[in-house]
Amino acid sequence: MRYAFHPEAEAEFRQAIGEYETSGEGLGIDFATEVHSAVQRIVAHPQAWPIMDAEVRRCQTKRFP
Repeated sequence: MRYAFHPEAEAEFRQAIGEYETSGEGLGIDFATEVHSAVQRIVAHPQAWPIMDAEVRRCQTKRFP
């Protein structure tokens, strides 16, 4: 299965990486790694996450809010 971020989500993701990196060296990379791990879990098990609205599901990261 392939996935892609919506352009606005991609921009928000990159901004969050920068903000975490500003908070602590390496924290931005840790955040990006955690998000990509969550995406891989979603790709592997797309029906495993609770339904939030219609076809929208939510998978939270383990370390970052």
